[in-house]
Amino acid sequence: MALFGRPSEKDDARAEGYRDWIRRRNPLAVASLVLGIFSLIEFGALLVFGVAGIVLGFMALGQLRRANDGADSSPPDAPAPTGRPYSEEAEGPPAPRTHGHRIAWAGILLSALSLVVAAVIYARPWERGGP
Repeated sequence: MALFGRPSEKDDARAEGYRDWIRRRNPLAVASLVLGIFSLIEFGALLVFGVAGIVLGFMALGQLRRANDGADSSPPDAPAPTGRPYSEEAEGPPAPRTHGHRIAWAGILLSALSLVVAAVIYARPWERGGP
């Protein structure tokens, strides 16, 4: 998809590559990273973003560990969520979401860093009077 002008084959191939990359990532890991970035941008003022980023990051790591152990894998002839077999789906079977460990850890670390920044700002150690 080109911003100006007609899209070329190279633009379409790049868009498909990004789409495939994001589809292989765990959605909770991506959400954890987004919340961690939002929380750090606002210096942890809303503690909910930081806490939610940490919780979603650990949930994503748990899902990724189970998926990589094979506990969440379904047989190839299992019905799709719509009830139709995968052969009848328009886009085929969903890609396995077994990637995203680093994204989840980045979300956890950014969220924790934002909470530390918030604690320092709320404590205001520079305003305390000395002896």
